[in-house]
Amino acid sequence: MRRFTLALFTIFLALPLTGVGAQIIRGGRFGLRDPQTWVSATFGWQEGWTVIDGSTASRWDIGDTQQYGGSIEHAVATGVTVGVRATTSMPEVRYEQFNSPILGGSASVSPAEGRVTQALGVVHVTSGRQLRSVFELGLGTTIYSPMRFQSTGQTISASRTDTDFAFAFTYGLGYSFSRNVHVDVVQDLATTVHQKTGLEAGEDRSARIRSTRIVARYGLGG
Repeated sequence: MRRFTLALFTIFLALPLTGVGAQIIRGGRFGLRDPQTWVSATFGWQEGWTVIDGSTASRWDIGDTQQYGGSIEHAVATGVTVGVRATTSMPEVRYEQFNSPILGGSASVSPAEGRVTQALGVVHVTSGRQLRSVFELGLGTTIYSPMRFQSTGQTISASRTDTDFAFAFTYGLGYSFSRNVHVDVVQDLATTVHQKTGLEAGEDRSARIRSTRIVARYGLGG
């Protein structure tokens, strides 16, 4: 995973810092405004994490997987946009079912899979013109769809749709090919908080989700 992240950032830093004259034309010489609306498509690699679900007496060891998504944002100031971002993935899951409602006793383990979706309200901040720094704050939910056995495709009887509170911090680099075409390479650090039903006092309910994404952004209006 670290090699994957390092390779993306190395490629990004190798982009030529040319087009200065074109950048002047795109800038303030003729009074062109920055785009007012931005849409994006994103592809990334999401690292695995673990969720302890007391209400079903189960443990979900979620594996690494590919992640897809998109966003729509509106400019509120120079280099600042607000909007919504959604991502989805279909990771493999090691689903461990315990006999005891307090996660004790013997357990059965099943290879499974399930869809994980994140929906976040975001504030996206950039600085610089052609080669740019990128920061983003997000607040919203992580949604776990009912999980299915890999062998049969049937839904696990104890599994159900589960929605957790989530917040995220994103940082990285961006490159402007033109006034309205940008590409970003970013790292997400997200935290989700699971419900405490059925868990012992002091049990950690939070999970850390890390992902590395490449984002294609297109600006409209301006």
